[in-house]
Amino acid sequence: MEGVFIKAKRYPMITFKISGQRFNIPTVWGDLTFAQYYARLSPDYGYTLVEDISLFTGIDKELLAKAELKNLESISIALSFLNVAPSKFEEGPSKMVGPFVMPKDVTIQSTGQFEDLRALLAKVPKQLESREDNMLIADLYLHACAIYVQKIKDGSYDSEKVPGVKEELKNYSCMEIIQTGAFFLFRPLTLLKPTTTRFQNIRQRLKKLIQDFPGFQKTLDSLQHSSESREK
Repeated sequence: MEGVFIKAKRYPMITFKISGQRFNIPTVWGDLTFAQYYARLSPDYGYTLVEDISLFTGIDKELLAKAELKNLESISIALSFLNVAPSKFEEGPSKMVGPFVMPKDVTIQSTGQFEDLRALLAKVPKQLESREDNMLIADLYLHACAIYVQKIKDGSYDSEKVPGVKEELKNYSCMEIIQTGAFFLFRPLTLLKPTTTRFQNIRQRLKKLIQDFPGFQKTLDSLQHSSESREK
């Protein structure tokens, strides 16, 4: 069965006029595409206002540095949300990822998907101390999301098509990618029979990641519930 598509969710971006041209400036994390979110994780990114405006408008940084922007303060206020890490993640995957509608039944029914997701778990960093660590976990979220969305898009799972879907997803909301990708990245943990020691090790490892993404506490809670249920 082919995937379901509807018009992608729109976030309240603000339009500003810069150098005679109109550009959309984000006002919430959901406005950022995954590609933009990922670019800001780079060790070379300085988190300056010039860099952010350049990233969101495509205007060269050197031109911006020399330009006079009458609405600079308004732009700065609009981008102030970037000073607080995204944290409003709901339980489970997002309802949509770009134009793709997530099914009500999000169980993994493909052995190929399951094995590919489990392989990603081995790459999860033990902690998020560097920008490289954050770039790695972000890429794993994107990859996990692509693994699930590919089946929705094409009707059946094909690992060879995942890279193409992964590239496409970079153009969609980072919040949808992170929430959905995190859910499916850790999904295999709820399906594997845990031992007490193994489960505690996994839980401690994930706790370190939760510091930046509080919404994942519900993932740990579900893992705890799953573990206790199977041990009874």
